[in-house]
Amino acid sequence: MNPLRIVFMGNPDFAVPSLNEIMVSEHEVVAVVTSPDKPRGRGKSVSPTMVAQRASDYALPLIQPSLLKDDFFISQLQELKADLFSVVAFRLLPSAVLQIPKIGSVNLHPSLLPQYRGAAPLQWALINGDVKTGITTFLLSPAMDSGDILMTRPLGIFPGDDSGSLSLRASQLGAHLLVETIDSLARGTASPKPQDDSNASRAPKITSEDCEIDWTKSAASVRNKVRALSPAPGAYTSLAGRRLKIYRCELSLAEEETSGEVISLNKTSFTVGCGSGSVVIQELQPEGKRRMTSGEFLAGTQLRVGDCLGK
Repeated sequence: MNPLRIVFMGNPDFAVPSLNEIMVSEHEVVAVVTSPDKPRGRGKSVSPTMVAQRASDYALPLIQPSLLKDDFFISQLQELKADLFSVVAFRLLPSAVLQIPKIGSVNLHPSLLPQYRGAAPLQWALINGDVKTGITTFLLSPAMDSGDILMTRPLGIFPGDDSGSLSLRASQLGAHLLVETIDSLARGTASPKPQDDSNASRAPKITSEDCEIDWTKSAASVRNKVRALSPAPGAYTSLAGRRLKIYRCELSLAEEETSGEVISLNKTSFTVGCGSGSVVIQELQPEGKRRMTSGEFLAGTQLRVGDCLGK
């Protein structure tokens, strides 16, 4: 196998295990492409992406374009004479970029394509109550997540998973699969297969509207939304006109009464009715305050049975 010259492209912590695995493979990372530094976190201090930070640890050349169609950026990529672009949780690449590498561009996507094409496949799998998902490597084309499939691996979704734990496992499994895929491309043994567009489903970027809890839905649906949006951006409701994020809840055996109504409470949690069933709220974040357990919240508030969330 002839080692490949690779340009790695990625932004968030999900992409870091993939960069790590390629760095210890036989292949050479000749540069890393990531988004420009920008204000992040609650303090809004300007900081680099997680991939940029890891690239700095490896002392890799770093390219941070504002526009992917920029002529100077394209010339930078051309000068690298890469065999392959490896893309994990980055941006949609224009045709002018896709035409540059000798072999092409391989993308790692956390779903079993063509299911859940889009920016938030793991979140939508959790919202929909799926019990399994998977990882796909595929060759990039100009259309979103529609290129020929190279390899896949199944990934179970555990009852206790939220998007944080599921994303961590997906990133680790995906990193191994990505290097296995790159090895097959280097050997010339890869066998790309077209996607069946008739089975495609969408997983668009999560919006603020997607994050609002609808208490008229079933308890299972409410819990799935909460776990899908934890630890970020957080599912929310309101209490006494102020936003309240819910990060963890479990199904309750209590019968529902009014949707969104507090059915019962104790020192450590409180139970809220849904359209069918109810949920026990265990972890939350009141507007303007830190994330806390329900016990901590109840110790500092006057929540009562009969109070309603979402109003």
